[in-house]
Amino acid sequence: MSKKIELLNNNKKIVNRNASPSAYGWCFQVGAGISLMLDYVKDFSHIKIEGKTDDIELSLAEGKKIYAQAKSVIQMGDQRNAVKNLNNVLKVLAEDEQNGDAFKLVYITNIVNPLSSKISSAFQFGRSYEYSILSTDDQRNIITKAGDNFPVDKFQLQIINFFGESDNKFKSIKEKIEEFLRIAIDDKSYSKRLLNDWFKIFMVNASDKQDGKKKLNLTKKQVIFPVIAIIIDPPISDDEFNRVCDYENYSEIVQEFRKTINETVWDYEFIGEVLGDYFEKRRFSGNRSIYKYEFTRNEWKDYENIFSRIDNIEKREAIIKILILTIITRNDKLNQIKTAVNL
Repeated sequence: MSKKIELLNNNKKIVNRNASPSAYGWCFQVGAGISLMLDYVKDFSHIKIEGKTDDIELSLAEGKKIYAQAKSVIQMGDQRNAVKNLNNVLKVLAEDEQNGDAFKLVYITNIVNPLSSKISSAFQFGRSYEYSILSTDDQRNIITKAGDNFPVDKFQLQIINFFGESDNKFKSIKEKIEEFLRIAIDDKSYSKRLLNDWFKIFMVNASDKQDGKKKLNLTKKQVIFPVIAIIIDPPISDDEFNRVCDYENYSEIVQEFRKTINETVWDYEFIGEVLGDYFEKRRFSGNRSIYKYEFTRNEWKDYENIFSRIDNIEKREAIIKILILTIITRNDKLNQIKTAVNL
């Protein structure tokens, strides 16, 4: 009996139950979704991670869609499944074309040489490649695999640098978010928080499976809301505060009056009064871009009676200036974001 048991044990196959590759693939898919969304941030209306047929689906105006397949490897230089992945990707994208609504058919990956090109250094991370600029051999390879009817004019290859441990793998995605924020509001400091928020939202969306009864696409408003929530989170920065007030301990007064600040910046009557007065007087300013600082320094006393319960005059002045500048700055950033994403 013992020999039989020993024989059975020797013949046992070792099953690898490590889920790291699957988790890595999910992370890449979400990162790819964020990246693709930012490419079309002005144009998209809805996004779905893990859609009916594709890893990422972006809905555009007039019923058009961007279909994207996302494939990844953990180790840089791993080409073992490059051909298999390309075959599968082109098969799905060719089927997407039959829907009649495809605007772009995208293969997004971190595989260094996703087309198994004879020129191994033909591709670079952080770049996009249209079919028209590929080598003749690569073009022939795609047609051979996808068929003569494949709409090559819609095909796009994107290569993302997505490697490393922990958050390091998201470095290139974070840089893309930083660029979006720099262009939108000239402030990239929110990139880490925004990456975290988008990652959570997109991961949940990926786990929601579509059926014929319900649509689980994220709307642009749902996706952009975290941006708005972050940038309107009061109060203002120390540097901005120092431009309008000489109060020495900014952090301390913000902490002491946090409740007052949080309540007042959402008081729509007070907001309306401040913005109405600000826009009226800004019409006569020689430099509108910095008038908010002049307005805050000169007009804060007009609102002093509202905060008479704050006995200390220096603290009262500081709080009023924080509130005025926060409301104006937040309004400016909201308008910038709406313009940047065409919302």
